[in-house]
Amino acid sequence: MTTTDAGWSPFDPANAIGDPGRQPEIRCVSSDLNVGTADTALDFLSLGALELRACSTRGWSHRYKGNPRQDAYSILVGEDALVIAVADGVSEGPHPHVAADTAARATVKLAAAEMAKNGVVDWELLARRVSLRIVEEAEYRQIASTSEHAADINERVRLVRLKMSTTLIAAVLRRSPTHLGIQVEVSVIAGDSGAFRMLGGSEALTQVSGGKELGGLISSTSVKPLPGPTSPEVATIQLQPGDLLLLATDGLGDPLGDGTNDFSRELALRWGTPPTADRFMSDINVYRRSFDDDRTAVAVWVRPELVLPDSPPVDLPVESDPAAIGGSVEQADQGVVGNAVTSIAAKPTPAQVVVPAVAGGEDEDADSDAGARSGDLSDQPDSVSPGGSAKGTDDIVAVIDVVREARSFRQDIEGAEVNEGPSDAANPTT
Repeated sequence: MTTTDAGWSPFDPANAIGDPGRQPEIRCVSSDLNVGTADTALDFLSLGALELRACSTRGWSHRYKGNPRQDAYSILVGEDALVIAVADGVSEGPHPHVAADTAARATVKLAAAEMAKNGVVDWELLARRVSLRIVEEAEYRQIASTSEHAADINERVRLVRLKMSTTLIAAVLRRSPTHLGIQVEVSVIAGDSGAFRMLGGSEALTQVSGGKELGGLISSTSVKPLPGPTSPEVATIQLQPGDLLLLATDGLGDPLGDGTNDFSRELALRWGTPPTADRFMSDINVYRRSFDDDRTAVAVWVRPELVLPDSPPVDLPVESDPAAIGGSVEQADQGVVGNAVTSIAAKPTPAQVVVPAVAGGEDEDADSDAGARSGDLSDQPDSVSPGGSAKGTDDIVAVIDVVREARSFRQDIEGAEVNEGPSDAANPTT
């Protein structure tokens, strides 16, 4: 291993969590593949109630071998949303850094455009479009050449994946808070990058989505990268004042684990409030034995002084005079009964209820208004179909009750006495 005096290390040798191993002694080298790809990328941003820090850096194994940084991130501030994408190039091909950078940039542009147009993101559609964009970039750079027999998109994807592929995770933060908080939609589009959250005032990072499966004795390192078919996993959370959201590649997610180890607790302590940009870069480059992969993290803090809007008032139903909104009292009477009959008719009954004919009615075929014109039917016998039951009795009584309420309502409005007439089943009166 090529090493140098720890005193010449680009970062303070004391900047370690746990055992640093010999990482402070590694001499960083480069190669022609590094042209156009910096060892470390750093960003910081203030956006209203949100404070952002972002850093992507080469792992110590890639610095030692001279490989380019294979991680990438991209940030886009839209009118209504902050969009973040983090990608981790898969090392099986020689150009994973190109796939990661292409995927991150395409994702934020496509997601922001969908948010501006539709207010939501179709993540499955976005994944397909990003896959196609990676294929097109590989072909444009002649990293993967499509033969004359490879016009089929599946064959084009196969050829490109031999040269470059990537994982991808994205988040959309709505800039306008609601009474519930700041809504965030996290989509693990491909691979094992993860999202973490730290509640304001706590000292623990908890996994929200993505990452490796940590339940077994052995964690799987296999991923299903882009380009190619994927099934994005989407989670929605509400950030509260003082909360932290973190999107990270597995170079940082693996040592974080489930958020209970010393590495996670130390970073949570350091990131209780947004660190300075140089401090954040040092935190991402912290030494820890055996964890030497590229590391990328985009962290967003919600300012604790943010005051959330009041909850919206509950819309209660308002009782109104039907006659005052263009309808007559008679129409209101019939409408109430008609609705009741319709509601009852929607319930399945074992017997077919036969409503007696209306004496003197204008429309004997009408069913919803028949009860309203037939007077008091409480003494009439139930009429059921052969083999049926008397289940229809309860339904007719319900209609009668509504008729009575409608007539009482009409009395109150008109101030006139309504003659109910004798309760005679043979001679109903209206």
